Amino acid sequence: MFVTITETLTTQQLNNINLIAGEKALSSTEVMHRYQISSTTSISRSKAALIKNDILDNKAGEISFQDPIYAYWLKTEYFAK
Repeated sequence: MFVTITETLTTQQLNNINLIAGEKALSSTEVMHRYQISSTTSISRSKAALIKNDILDNKAGEISFQDPIYAYWLKTEYFAK
């Protein structure tokens, strides 16, 4: 199921998910360069799309994964490659 969800995401969305899974300062220049994010606008657009698709959640301005097991799988399996 996680593979199917992940395969539907754009490269930019995957980069943003990787960023969100591993960093706290989402818009610092160094972090954006490391995760190949082009601009803070692209972060905002990707976050909005991922929230709309029920992958991320925005509670009181804090972005988190709706499914913590999916977040764990991404960190340990998908992005660990």
